[in-house]
Amino acid sequence: MNMARDEIYLARKRFFNDHADKWIDMWYKDHSSGRYDKHAKDFARLFSLAPLKQKDTVLDVGCGTGILVPFILERIGASGIIYEMDFAEKMIENNRNIHKQPNIKFLIADAENTPLDDNSCDVVICFSCFPHFHDKNKALKRLSRVLKPHGVFVVAHFDSSEGINKHHRSCHAVMHDHLPDKASMYDIFEKVGLDINHFIDEAGFYCIIAKKDVCDIIFNNDIP
Repeated sequence: MNMARDEIYLARKRFFNDHADKWIDMWYKDHSSGRYDKHAKDFARLFSLAPLKQKDTVLDVGCGTGILVPFILERIGASGIIYEMDFAEKMIENNRNIHKQPNIKFLIADAENTPLDDNSCDVVICFSCFPHFHDKNKALKRLSRVLKPHGVFVVAHFDSSEGINKHHRSCHAVMHDHLPDKASMYDIFEKVGLDINHFIDEAGFYCIIAKKDVCDIIFNNDIP
């Protein structure tokens, strides 16, 4: 990384570490009721689209403090495995303190350097994190390799791409982090052998559901 990119990366990482202790309160607490169900309907919609099943192995990328853990566990059961992965150490520390189930594994890593074997996961979920990938092409290439043949790749946010990008521009630490437009996302996904089946970009909800195309596995495994 050159100096400018290195500084952007460090500022982004520092931001997430600094806010880890209050992250769930900031984004998922309904302050009028005191309950952590602000996005209950959005989570229900997301997991009605994401085809998780019993015994699945799931990689939760950019997991933060683990807001998705209960929803994933409910669907994969005690025989499934969740890998909770984030590049911010403090996020993983908080996540580990909250979630004690033995089938949860914690990883501190960037998406670009995911330390899992190729073809090891049934589902990869990138919830509220894709804009923050330092190198989106490299990250998607690596994450697609982690998926098993016919595995499912999910990108989701609880806002539109326009809303997400506007919000990030207002915050100095993540002002460089953006969600690419629809055409660019299709192009990035196609290059790594992921076929997009659902693309939703509307006020309050963004979701991509893609599947690993086995016809492209050999080709993409040859890409350095």
